[in-house]
Amino acid sequence: MCANMIDQRRRSPVARLFLALVSLMILTFASLPAPAASAGYAALSNSEQDQIDAYIESRMQTANIPGLALGVVRGDQIVYLKGYGLAGSDGQAVTPQTPFIIGSLSKSFTALAVMQLVEAGQIDLDAPVITYLPWFRTADPAASAQITLRHLLNQDSGLPVYEGRRGDWDHDQSDGALETAVRQLATVTLSHAPGQAFEYANENYTTLGLIVQAVSGNTYEDVIRKQIFAPLHMSHSAAALADPAAQDLATGHRYWLLWPVAFDAPYPRAQTPAGYLISSAEDMTHFLIAQLNGGGYDGRQVLSPQGIDTLHAPGAGMGTTSFYAMGWAVQRQDGVLKIDHSGDVSNFHSNMLLLPEQKIGIVILMNVGGYNNAMAINVPIEGVVAILQGHGMTPAVDPPTDWLTPALLLLPLLISVVWLTGSYVFIQRWQSRGELPVRGWPVVWRYGLPLAVDLCLAGAGWIILPIQFQTPMATIALFAPDAFVILVIVAVIGLGAALGRTMLIFRTSRGVHSQVPELGSRRTPTQAS
Repeated sequence: MCANMIDQRRRSPVARLFLALVSLMILTFASLPAPAASAGYAALSNSEQDQIDAYIESRMQTANIPGLALGVVRGDQIVYLKGYGLAGSDGQAVTPQTPFIIGSLSKSFTALAVMQLVEAGQIDLDAPVITYLPWFRTADPAASAQITLRHLLNQDSGLPVYEGRRGDWDHDQSDGALETAVRQLATVTLSHAPGQAFEYANENYTTLGLIVQAVSGNTYEDVIRKQIFAPLHMSHSAAALADPAAQDLATGHRYWLLWPVAFDAPYPRAQTPAGYLISSAEDMTHFLIAQLNGGGYDGRQVLSPQGIDTLHAPGAGMGTTSFYAMGWAVQRQDGVLKIDHSGDVSNFHSNMLLLPEQKIGIVILMNVGGYNNAMAINVPIEGVVAILQGHGMTPAVDPPTDWLTPALLLLPLLISVVWLTGSYVFIQRWQSRGELPVRGWPVVWRYGLPLAVDLCLAGAGWIILPIQFQTPMATIALFAPDAFVILVIVAVIGLGAALGRTMLIFRTSRGVHSQVPELGSRRTPTQAS
């Protein structure tokens, strides 16, 4: 102790001042509380990272996914971010900052914007839509007046799914695009009374986007930028293609059978609240953290914990164990609470998942879309969950390549070709036997019945597919171009077969008549010669 005192006297005044400042800093920091970020949520282990990388790369190869970005959060921490594959044809790699169109994940942002207005006292969830859009109506004005904001959020307003898929080809980029789309609902018949049944319709969220715009006095895009993107530090997210943040948007692709082909799809402004926001994996992790932590991210609140709970509360029943909430789907599977949503536009696909009881959030963004390969591009997020929960890979989360779906697409084409070939063979056989022209009852099955089959082949798909998938044919062409082209070829074959059969039969008929004496003729064969 004496030696210390002697040594301290020998130090210069500058050295003593420096030591005093260091001591003060140590005492100050020691007295500060631990930051919230150190809540015990560690980064993924090397083993988990290696498993995820191997799994994602395998699934990308199996499903021919050009590019993919992954983000994982635990609690209030980002524990894994990575890009895989290519963002564009120029060879640029996908990074966690690469922007993608996020499809229906946009609905959760619109729901959040609505709930912000609720907490600001500007909106009541149980008020009728006409409270905020007095001119709003469908084909039944009385039923329209009963639709509330809660009905729109929970997808049980009665608006039909078919109507919500009409706007994907829309090129209107004007400031009035949203209002124009909602006004077009005036001729739409509701599928059921408001609140009676779940039916997923994009127009529910298009209407909500317009309400946000009308109540806030700003464009929907500006509200999302200022009230959500900015406080969540989502610097690589955009609410329009013209936004600078969308400059490096990944190149979108569509599947043709199993092969992705680059495609520059329409970007309908009216559908932005339902499916056309743009974000990156890194930015989406900020959004997921806020969803898992009572609306808070990095010291900022975009919503109260009660508001987040309202967004996640089960609403309209989708099945026996699943419910639609407000921009989210909620279910308890194998004892685990899952809150998730997927997103699709014609050339992008996305998934996000919350496991609130485990404080886990996952987002996956892809630059490819396709209804014909839906299973393959929806599976990866389930595989990541299995790895994080310590489960082994099973066929459910690591299925083999699906060759059946594209094969089934080609089946109508094969049937049409076989039918056309068979028809020609039969006509040639009838002609060689002298059985043409057809008279009497054989006309029904040799001409009438084949003609009916021809017309069915030509027209059935154009009637059946839109009804079966509740989707306009133009939207089918956008999202499933391979199926649309096959449908066109089958229609051409059907019409061609009908026309060709008719021409062959009537041409044969004229040839036979020219060799048969007219009725009432008294000429003998000798005289005729």
